[in-house]
Amino acid sequence: MNENRLQAPVLLLLPPLFLCMLFALGRGQEVDRRTDRLRRELLSRLASGDEEQRIDAAVRIGALLLDEPGAVETSVITSLGAALRRDSSPVVRALAARALEISAGNQAENQAENQRRDKGDEAVAALLAALGTERDLAARKAIIYALAHYPQPQVTSALIPFLKNRRSELRAAAAYALAETGDPASAQALAKVLRRGGKDEDSFTRSQAARGLGRVGGRDSIDLLTDALSDDRSEEVRREAALSLGRIATSQDTKAIEALRKATLSNDPYLVSAAESAIASVNSRNP
Repeated sequence: MNENRLQAPVLLLLPPLFLCMLFALGRGQEVDRRTDRLRRELLSRLASGDEEQRIDAAVRIGALLLDEPGAVETSVITSLGAALRRDSSPVVRALAARALEISAGNQAENQAENQRRDKGDEAVAALLAALGTERDLAARKAIIYALAHYPQPQVTSALIPFLKNRRSELRAAAAYALAETGDPASAQALAKVLRRGGKDEDSFTRSQAARGLGRVGGRDSIDLLTDALSDDRSEEVRREAALSLGRIATSQDTKAIEALRKATLSNDPYLVSAAESAIASVNSRNP
């Protein structure tokens, strides 16, 4: 008797719960339909609208990819790649590269690994093809920054020559991208950038070379990073050199440790913080 009385309220709750589940499912499907309609509309504008419409479509596609990982469909990658290679507007091409950058890190988690890989391969192919033909500076930078999110050997091979480009902005973008991808194959090229020093306009390039060596350079980069920490004219380079030493140096690297200790006496508070953090990292690995 008591069991029946206890079960009755539970049974009464089941129909409303079932209705709530159906309602939630229906709303989810409606959201998916709206997203699909919006995606198709934006891709149509990107392909055949006037320049203002194409720019708006590229911006909104990027926002959609950022907010809705499930929107990263093969059709979107294909359309962005086509705009990147063929659109007459450098603004649209740069925005298409930016959207491909967003798509790299925002694909739905429930997608199969082979689906993600296929989309990544298509995006890389489009970006590399465009990089070889693009002449607009802003669009080329956007392509390079997008490639930073696709760590593949062919990306490394394509970016390394840009470390010697005559445009300082492209040298800087390439150094940043190579530091991000973290491919050990870039270590020698990054070391050359840091070793040759350069003008003040190259300080960001050298700082990213130092950062990259902290990720891929290994112990054979310690002396070079120590020299950069001690002698480079740029505080930005010195900070990144300090942080990189914190990642790869040990307590046995007395020259590096001494340079880090000296850096803690700098007038630059950011360098002091970087050096102190590096020393703490070394000590944590060598208690």
